[in-house]
Amino acid sequence: MVREAVESVLAQTGAAFELIVVDDGSTDSTLEELSRITDRRMRIVRIANSGPAVARNHGVAIASAPM
Repeated sequence: MVREAVESVLAQTGAAFELIVVDDGSTDSTLEELSRITDRRMRIVRIANSGPAVARNHGVAIASAPM
């Protein structure tokens, strides 16, 4: 399901964007599935399981696109 969501975002053709996927300590095949996608607009980072607020804030903190 995550791969489908990411592919949907990457299929957008509008403005330039940066896609940051924060893996909050998953234990399934999420990283393996996403590592097959080689789009430069996507960045995958992994953090220890800390909850959705920490994952979201981490993604915002490392973003390089202007807000």
